Amino acid sequence: MLKFIVGPALVGAGYLTGSIYGADAEQLVHKSPSATYDGVSQAIGNIRSSGTTFFDGGTPVPYEIKVERDADKHLLVRLYFDGKPGAAADFTFVPQNDGKDTLVVAKLDADRAVLRPVLAGTSKARLAYAPDWMLNLTAKPLLQQLATQIEQGQRTDLGMTSGEAQAQWESGLSEEQRAQVSEWRQYDATRPSVDPSAAANGGSAN
Repeated sequence: MLKFIVGPALVGAGYLTGSIYGADAEQLVHKSPSATYDGVSQAIGNIRSSGTTFFDGGTPVPYEIKVERDADKHLLVRLYFDGKPGAAADFTFVPQNDGKDTLVVAKLDADRAVLRPVLAGTSKARLAYAPDWMLNLTAKPLLQQLATQIEQGQRTDLGMTSGEAQAQWESGLSEEQRAQVSEWRQYDATRPSVDPSAAANGGSAN
């Protein structure tokens, strides 16, 4: 689950394409709510529920994943770092086409005060300041991956590599979104890594 909640922010190198596109992540799955729920639940269950963070350059921090379930309807996945709630993924399963299909709606949010020390010292430290809608945007490729696995009756997992996730995510963007991505890349390449509020308090993102 680390890959789903925190990983999407890392694979995209900080894509910020506008909050209008990232209120949530949605994916239509051509399977019943029960089958879709089971597939997503299986993918989550395949992730190690506790361990230590793996971000290169950062200080290892223990993490734990907790899941609240409402069969065929809702999954709430919470990610804790050193006992503190750092991020969450909220999945809702909405029947479509008389129950033959399912719309999966995922909303991700993060506590930046918790993520900052976790990512401090890594090349992705600035991403601890990314808004939730960016996390939602970059989660979409993983939802697409799960949808394909569920529809084809495969074992569900979140094993997409960073390159695969980035390429799949970019392939689904509109021309307007690609232009905004380009603008963000130019900005991100030149902006300082110090967070304004942190700088005021004598701290930095790195």
